Amino acid sequence: MKSFLPILLVLLFINSIFGQNFKVKTELCVINVLGAKVYEKPNFKSNIITELKAGESLIIEDIIQSNDQLEMGEEFSLTGDWIKPKNINGFVFSSNLSDKNVEIGKSYKGQTHINLLGKLIDQKEQEKLINSKDGEFHKFYKYKYYENGTYTYGAWDSCFDHITEYKNLTLNEVYHQMVSDYGALMNENEFWKPIFQEKIGNIIRFEGEGATEDLRIELLDKRTIIVSSYDCT
Repeated sequence: MKSFLPILLVLLFINSIFGQNFKVKTELCVINVLGAKVYEKPNFKSNIITELKAGESLIIEDIIQSNDQLEMGEEFSLTGDWIKPKNINGFVFSSNLSDKNVEIGKSYKGQTHINLLGKLIDQKEQEKLINSKDGEFHKFYKYKYYENGTYTYGAWDSCFDHITEYKNLTLNEVYHQMVSDYGALMNENEFWKPIFQEKIGNIIRFEGEGATEDLRIELLDKRTIIVSSYDCT
């Protein structure tokens, strides 16, 4: 039987670097675009009382520390504690919550969208001459600088890079932002989210929708997390 101890130790190490650190009386916001379940007791086997929608806020009355993990795929889970909110008779797993200033909106397709990047501070455009084995080609870049990260868009020969470098965000927050950015409404308003493929070292790979290729979350030092992908038309 496969031992999950090494996996648990890796997850705990990641959580110590990129994890949450909430305090009682803090106001939190639901960042899971699929909603956050409220459990009768602080465990996943308990009855589900209700569900909070993305964007709903709560105030922490109590925090119950745990080693529980919300499984996103084989060998990949989001860690967290159990939050007892004020005026709610139940418990919410903290991986679905954030203490950041969260902007909630709708995409052009009508799906709920979250924005944890914060305010746009600056932006610029640049064109570079790139050398490759097939010769030289021009690549166009667009940079957007936010409070909590930088988005880089690269375009060349009908292909496009998307790279977002997040600062000051937890892995839980970045994961939910990635789901919001790359998820899609399918038939009959069913929400499709990126499918976990594998975790190798500090890279977590996902299957994207449509033309999206090489969708990944990369965990770097000093609380920096990168989400990247590319697509070609």
